Amino acid sequence: MAASLLASASFAFLHAPIRPAAAQPLGPALFPRLAQPAALLLPEQLPSALVADSLLDSVGGVAAAGVGAVLLIALLAGKGNMASGAALMVLFLGGDPDERDASGANENKLLKEFALSITPSAWKKAYQGEGAEDGEPAALLDLPAWQGEEARELTEPEAVTCVQQMQLAPITVPSVGPVETCYLSLTPEAPAEAPPVMLIHGFDSSLLEFRYLTQPLLDAGLRVEAMEWWSGGFTARAPFTEAISAGKAEPWDLIREHQLAFWKRQLGDTKVTLLGASLGGAVALDFAATHPECVDRLILMDAGGESYAQPDPFLTSLAADPVTNLFQWRATNGLLPYPHVWAKEEGWRQALQAYLRSGGYQNRVSEPLIRTVPQPTLVLWGEEDDVLPVEDAFKYQEHLPDCVRVELIPDAQHAPALENPAYVADAIVRFATAADVREDTRQPQPA
Repeated sequence: MAASLLASASFAFLHAPIRPAAAQPLGPALFPRLAQPAALLLPEQLPSALVADSLLDSVGGVAAAGVGAVLLIALLAGKGNMASGAALMVLFLGGDPDERDASGANENKLLKEFALSITPSAWKKAYQGEGAEDGEPAALLDLPAWQGEEARELTEPEAVTCVQQMQLAPITVPSVGPVETCYLSLTPEAPAEAPPVMLIHGFDSSLLEFRYLTQPLLDAGLRVEAMEWWSGGFTARAPFTEAISAGKAEPWDLIREHQLAFWKRQLGDTKVTLLGASLGGAVALDFAATHPECVDRLILMDAGGESYAQPDPFLTSLAADPVTNLFQWRATNGLLPYPHVWAKEEGWRQALQAYLRSGGYQNRVSEPLIRTVPQPTLVLWGEEDDVLPVEDAFKYQEHLPDCVRVELIPDAQHAPALENPAYVADAIVRFATAADVREDTRQPQPA
């Protein structure tokens, strides 16, 4: 299991990581481009006995452990890559996720304590909710049953407001029928003469990703629409998971259908300013290219599409079970980013597994599709993005037919909507309300 922590620090499947802006990494990640907000383990911080014991325990045999040790040594020597990272995941976190969880293999107090011992205090608050309030526990929120028990424990004001604004309704996706969909629909008191803004969150994320943006956008007169798409938040997973696992559909086709059905339900035929964050950027690119009748302007924020924080589709599929096991291990031990209140939702693990087995959005969104996107596009990127390299922002500038500009967001890594929301909200408002996006060349002041 020590290797699982290595993998969690170096094998980046967590798009749109949620962490406080104050968090600082402990040092260079084993894969510099793929650092994640799990505890980052440097080689000198790994107890040798713990590594040795975990090697033997994890793979159940000396021969396999020897192979794993060679790979581990190669990674620690700085010669690792995504392929060897996938191999490590297979070796140390293999096995059927349901069987692994039922056996109690995910309950490892020793490794949890070790991870927390080297985790900065700001991250502990993110993972555990520590430091929010002293004294008596806060009263539980009065929420609908579909939002589960964990959401009732939220205390952060913005998170509380967000979950209280969420709605649930069936939205018919032609390929699978009605899907119970969690969404936000927020209308300002004094609407601006600008397209509504439609937000698409990242992988294994939720509407809570945008909790610091919605009020500033409303204050600027912008209508805000957003839904939780398959594998994230409180939206039902089973209809998509069953169709994908049976080979009847591909994830990206169903996700695109769902976005279209949501747009029609909420907005009729009104075009939107569409924002996609992290893997949601690939979703947004696919939607904008396929349905130009729906999208007036496009914003990509630290967006998947030019690259992905995962290996090629074959290896992504190969590592589906181990990565699912990693997510489940983190959930079992309370190490998923705060506020991750949907890990106990029915079908969460199975949806992650089905998505990874598909090979992911690399099968759908890459340079050829990007070159067909017709909308004027603003590219926003955390200047310290530790998941997708900053140079990828400028690939969009090269390949998009109408890239208006690239803005690097100060004091932000891969989740600018959480790390520097004032800057992001200002950039969205300027772009969405500009009469001519090409004349708006102003750069906002850092928040």
